Amino acid sequence: MASPTCLRLGSTLLSPPTQHRLPVTAHTTMETPTPATYYWVQRLGRRLYGRKSQLLDSCRSRHCTSTQEAHYQHHAYHRVPSPHAQDLLRVKTNEHGQLQCRGCDQITYLLRWAEAERRKDPNHKGTSPKRIIHNSYVELDLCARISNCDACQIVRRALLLDQITGRDAERLRHTDNQWPVQVALDIRPGGDSLQVTIEKGSGFPLFSATVVLSQKPCLAVGKKTKGPSAASRLRPNFEELRQVVSNCHDNHQCSSRYRWNSRNPSWLLEILGDGNVRVIPGPDHLVPYVVLSYSWGDPTTMPAEEWARIKGASTKTVNGVPAPERTNPFPRSILPETMQDAIVITQELDFKYIWIDNVCIPKGTDWDTEASLMHEVYGNAAFTLLASSSTKATEPMLYDRLAWLQEPKPCKLRNHFLYNTQKPLHEVRLDPPASQRAWTLQEERLSPRILYWTGQRWYWSCPEHQTVESSPLDLPSPACTSEDQTWSPPQRFLDVCRIGDFQSIDQEWLDIVEAYTRRDLAHSADRFLAISGLAVRFLEAKMDGGGKTRVSEQYLAGLWREDLARHLSWSVASAVDSKGSHQDVAPSWSWASLPLCVNTKMRHAFRQSPHFQFLGVRQSSFDHTPVIPTATLNQQVITDPRLRSKLVEQQGRTVKQIEIKGRFRRFISESSCAVSWEAIEWKRGDRVGFNFEEFPGRDLHSRNHDDGRIVSKDAHGGEVVGQLDYLVPPSGAYFANKKSDSVALADGEETELMCLELGELAMLLLQRNPGSAETWRRVGVCIGYGQRKGFFYGCESRKLILA
Repeated sequence: MASPTCLRLGSTLLSPPTQHRLPVTAHTTMETPTPATYYWVQRLGRRLYGRKSQLLDSCRSRHCTSTQEAHYQHHAYHRVPSPHAQDLLRVKTNEHGQLQCRGCDQITYLLRWAEAERRKDPNHKGTSPKRIIHNSYVELDLCARISNCDACQIVRRALLLDQITGRDAERLRHTDNQWPVQVALDIRPGGDSLQVTIEKGSGFPLFSATVVLSQKPCLAVGKKTKGPSAASRLRPNFEELRQVVSNCHDNHQCSSRYRWNSRNPSWLLEILGDGNVRVIPGPDHLVPYVVLSYSWGDPTTMPAEEWARIKGASTKTVNGVPAPERTNPFPRSILPETMQDAIVITQELDFKYIWIDNVCIPKGTDWDTEASLMHEVYGNAAFTLLASSSTKATEPMLYDRLAWLQEPKPCKLRNHFLYNTQKPLHEVRLDPPASQRAWTLQEERLSPRILYWTGQRWYWSCPEHQTVESSPLDLPSPACTSEDQTWSPPQRFLDVCRIGDFQSIDQEWLDIVEAYTRRDLAHSADRFLAISGLAVRFLEAKMDGGGKTRVSEQYLAGLWREDLARHLSWSVASAVDSKGSHQDVAPSWSWASLPLCVNTKMRHAFRQSPHFQFLGVRQSSFDHTPVIPTATLNQQVITDPRLRSKLVEQQGRTVKQIEIKGRFRRFISESSCAVSWEAIEWKRGDRVGFNFEEFPGRDLHSRNHDDGRIVSKDAHGGEVVGQLDYLVPPSGAYFANKKSDSVALADGEETELMCLELGELAMLLLQRNPGSAETWRRVGVCIGYGQRKGFFYGCESRKLILA
């Protein structure tokens, strides 16, 4: 028989250590708790907590709908919280009748702090110090799911919704990422919010999210929203999505305004029953089909067999047509996971056809021609499915949407309701993986309708409407102000092309290039191909119904003749390593000659100099490919519109040298002396400038070897600051590459720099090409030299060849 001070839980006997046993009498009465009492109460709490967790796990395991979900249940829920976690996981009922854990008492503390600050100053704004609400995400997850803390459910959902890919959501639970969950209260005139962060010990942010605070209720506190079961919430809301897609096709003018023509792609993938598909020729009449835009992945970071599986999904040909193994029904399960799930989503939305590049462009097809027809493939599609939830083709698109594991319900702390907010669409577009792959840029910009599929919800965008998969307690994402809107909406390029606003079209092209240079390519030789569809659409926008250009437009290695001075004034955000230069693909004056994944600046205030002239395309001595004159291009376009893309792309590849004219002079005077950057740089807090007090009455120049800035100053004039394209190569590497014409300006060659005026405050920095007295190559640019507006005053104009 167990003693009165022992408790039996199941078959386990709990008792305190012997030295703390209480004397047993026949009539024991309740008195002040002793250390022994605390001991077995704590043990009881731990065992009850563990039994509750095991019971929940066993219930969940009966409802696992997939192997992936069962794997998640096994690894994510069987956690044993630390004693300190037990303390933070304790919940109580707050004044609003809701469960609130001890960790969330820190949020209440911050709200009281804000009230006190506003009593002192009603216009107070700022951010509070950070407070820890839980010791790790796993602890937060346990509190939200098992302790049922209402605020923790909101915070957990916010962190999950901020993750774009399914892998990102899984990273939250990874052992290496279990650092304290902190919140800070951000007080702003437009509304308060909680900034949630998970940071490493060094302060490096791993995850962040925002919870919006409002004094206006969305639903009555205490009432639960009516919603689907937990199992169905883990799956996408296809019914709502079907209504969105149907409404766009039935009630919008997207098709009539933005569809390119009535031609299907050469080949389509037909979705059959029983999980089978087959490759068929595009029917004679236009059929509603979906296009998949996805990332193949980086072959250098994945196992060779995984990359071979992606490449192996391509369709083989026999006598120029797809092999019977693809034209006959075959199981979709042999395709990589991203493609499989794209087929499932397409079928759920009642579409029968899908176009996937790796499957629908058979091997042996003229890839150059197919690539230049992307404006047709994407422009005629019912919509483009953009796989934002996967980083490579072997990852699935459909994940369990863990953000919706608990049914959303109102949560109130003190006088504020806590709400999740919708991640703005432009942030989804700018986050990886969609923003990393070069091919996806034109796939997005050429698509009238786009379905962005993220790990936790979907986003829909068409020219007339943008929406996101709804939740009853979501607040819409805050509107982006004009000051913040430095990005271009997905369909803006198509819209300005349709209207024919030439100035806006030129600006859109600069935006496209700025986004394009940041992206990666598996094959650098595709630098022009991956943007060829956009080049064709740009040129078409400047043509009339007869196929002739309204202006003397010409494609010049990624730049355009009509606004060439502005296009030549691109710059790098910071000088880059010259090892990755693509001057074998494009000339030095084209942004396409830069290495991959480089931040560039294309847009700035610009007014072309009246002295600048474009004189024509020059044939290089080593390139014997004929250049296609603009007139010839237009004539062939009239007879065969499908040739237009190929001719534009061919022109872009063949142009290597151009002849221009403009005011020309030395960038650095011959009598200038070199000084160190540290000797002239001036810093006061956030302010940065130059101080030349130590060098009165002297011509001087200096070069920053970290970011490529170069400054030139005459004795009694203001300074001019330029930006070089490439960093100084290491001395050994430079001399080793001297014979191969290194593209970087070497140390000691600064006085050889010449400059040509492009605009009123814009110039090219040039260096003579080795072995040629006639040609020059670009090495940098200078924009906005307000200290020397008369830099070119009195200089003569000169003709020169850029190579």
